[in-house]
Amino acid sequence: IRNIAVALASFAIAIVNYTYQFTHPVTAVEILASMEQQSASLTTIGNNGKPTVIDFWAPWCENCKVAAPTLKAVEEEYGDRVNFIMVNGDDGRNWPLIQLFGVDSIPHLAFLSGEGDVETALIGPVPRSVLRADIDALLNKKEDCGGVAVAAVADKKDEVLEEEKEPAIARTAPLLCHDELPYTMYDAFANRPDRRINFVEAMERLNNNR
Repeated sequence: IRNIAVALASFAIAIVNYTYQFTHPVTAVEILASMEQQSASLTTIGNNGKPTVIDFWAPWCENCKVAAPTLKAVEEEYGDRVNFIMVNGDDGRNWPLIQLFGVDSIPHLAFLSGEGDVETALIGPVPRSVLRADIDALLNKKEDCGGVAVAAVADKKDEVLEEEKEPAIARTAPLLCHDELPYTMYDAFANRPDRRINFVEAMERLNNNR
């Protein structure tokens, strides 16, 4: 009798939960905001060996809302193998990071390697298959890959390049230690002498220069 009572109680709770979720659906903005609250820290980029996906979004962005369920599903699929970081473009505290990545339209998905190199950015709603393909490429590490080719201007890392108007954080040309990304779109770092950023230093310098 006790088991029957427990089973009936569990069934009743499940029905109530389902009814509540049906009558109170989670909105796309709530999904994005929840993902932002659970985002990895910027300091994990390049420091924990995991690739990173940074999503720049805003509550008013319709394409961001469309992409929310897909991005959430991908985050759940890869779990702790990838750093997922959400950046709300409406939050003024995030402007230095938006400036650093050259974000001028959203949704803007930046892909970074486990070493912290900025690889590409995909703009607009992106199919799940495309997200998975690029993430899988970043996760597929090459054997016997290590070190970086140091550029000649490495000793000028504390200077601000006049032509870039950006902090020269790391003067390196990193080796490609993963598969090439099958899907690429926007490269905000194409004209910069390096693709690797110390995000703590970069944010401090950008904030000081405002």
